[in-house]
Amino acid sequence: MKNIFISGISGFIGTHITIEGIKRGYQITGTTRNQQKEDEVKRTIAKVLGEEALKSLKVFHCDLNNPDNWQEAMKGCDAVLHVASPFPLGIPKHEDDLIMPARNGVKHVMDAALANNISRIVQTSSIAAIMYGHEKGKINFDESDYSNLSSGNLVSAYAKSKTLAEQDMWIYAKENPALKITVMNPGFVLGPILNKEIGTSADIIVKMMKGEFPGTPKMGFPIVDVRDVAAAHFNALENEISIGQRYAIVNESLWMKDVALAVLEACPEYKNKLKARELPNWLVKIASLFDKTIRMVKDELGLLYVVNNDKMKKDLKIAPISSVQAVQETAKSLVDLKIV
Repeated sequence: MKNIFISGISGFIGTHITIEGIKRGYQITGTTRNQQKEDEVKRTIAKVLGEEALKSLKVFHCDLNNPDNWQEAMKGCDAVLHVASPFPLGIPKHEDDLIMPARNGVKHVMDAALANNISRIVQTSSIAAIMYGHEKGKINFDESDYSNLSSGNLVSAYAKSKTLAEQDMWIYAKENPALKITVMNPGFVLGPILNKEIGTSADIIVKMMKGEFPGTPKMGFPIVDVRDVAAAHFNALENEISIGQRYAIVNESLWMKDVALAVLEACPEYKNKLKARELPNWLVKIASLFDKTIRMVKDELGLLYVVNNDKMKKDLKIAPISSVQAVQETAKSLVDLKIV
């Protein structure tokens, strides 16, 4: 296996995965949406690995909603890492603005892979496809859990998009037994920011550091460093034990207050902007009446979601970077890049 196809290489996770692949000696064929994104990711890779690394990278422009170019881009590739996904900042006006590109992307990538006789596929899903729509109060999860979209509980458009796109991938696996599919379900992905593509999770750190939050809601999630996410993709690709499996790529869960305190420890100069105090649940619930984004998370107040990572550590041999370190390296890199 020498030539790896990676969709969405200009995104936060995609860029780190591409860098990891080049470091491991692979030739990478990647996709971006346009020339501007291609130029940006090439600048980033050259900055991290040196100009010579760009000889290991070929880029095509592909759109998740458009079948054009995918088949041509995959010619000569031995495996596919389908990382690209719609990028949500805030709640979309219509949930299909997120759901349809995610599902269309799976269709176009998989149709192109089948046309090119590529059987080895790794999909980037999310813990959003694991943790939502369950009975109230459920906080412990593992890979056997799937988000329940028919429970009647509030499930965000993002969680729906990730859940449905992953379900579509498993349908391809069932209908095409020769396919060797692995699914990655990363948590709240943080770690070193390399350019202006900061990712959905890191955007919360940006807002914290800019003083846009009056405090922190009492809620928490499993965090993972983006470098562990990148390594996990290739460790899965290189290990047949992962075929037909899904993996929660996570480390410790942190309360939002502890995330804020970790940022302040790394960047004490932000103490006048970043409010680490924990907001009472009643106040957040009142705010949810006026703010759609807060409304989506009000049912998570008081809950610290935990996702088991034993399978990741055993099969993929990941010894994860601590969640606090991931938070702090996010914050420091945001300062270095003058994003905050």
